[in-house]
Amino acid sequence: MKLITDRGWAWPPEQWEMMLALGPGWGAFDATGLLGTALTTPYPRMQAISGVLVGSWAARRGVGTGLMTHVLDVTPPGLSSVLFATAMGEPIYTRLGFHPVGGTTELHGEFAGAAAGVTRPATPADLAVLAALDHEVSGFARPALWERLLDPASPYRVLMSDSGVVASRPNPGGVTVGPLIAPSAAVACALVADLAAGAGRVRVDTGDPEVAAFLRGRGFEEGGGGCTLMVRGADDVPGDRSRYFAPASHALG
Repeated sequence: MKLITDRGWAWPPEQWEMMLALGPGWGAFDATGLLGTALTTPYPRMQAISGVLVGSWAARRGVGTGLMTHVLDVTPPGLSSVLFATAMGEPIYTRLGFHPVGGTTELHGEFAGAAAGVTRPATPADLAVLAALDHEVSGFARPALWERLLDPASPYRVLMSDSGVVASRPNPGGVTVGPLIAPSAAVACALVADLAAGAGRVRVDTGDPEVAAFLRGRGFEEGGGGCTLMVRGADDVPGDRSRYFAPASHALG
């Protein structure tokens, strides 16, 4: 959390706990303590890399590159990698063999509009259906993630319709949306409306221009500079990304 505060990230302790439960993490240390971190979330065909974070006091010492090199060195043969890169990190990842395949724009605001009324709260009984839908669309098999999202004690809120699902998680300034899975942009907008109406300040990271335009029309503004989706060891991400309107999180691919 000292690194988070130093760099102005929005990860609460619960996010770190979930990420370390879903996959291994590494730290770079010297005599003063923790300098930086890197996390992976393994899926059958691809691993998501996240949490590549280096304290400002350790900048320009090769810590981030060293952590990434270690992660790639211990990656099992044949397993490709995916990550969302900030503008600062993208040159490092390009040097390490990653290439861009997409991206997201960060939009945030208080939703000016009414709920669409097309969803219901998801429950643990929906686990198999939602995990299968997520696998089909994202390309990642991650039932353990859905167990956490649907746990009644978790901070996540999950709404579903007959053809899609949207979830949110707390951030220090409100809530962040993801994943957002729908058969079309119009349905995605309706799902977001159900979740965002009356929810206070909401952040959505989307690569879809129709969803972005819908949110701008409801009072949202761009911020944060967006992120580039990059892969290494594969031509592209798996799944049907035409239905993946916001990622489960930038950390999870």
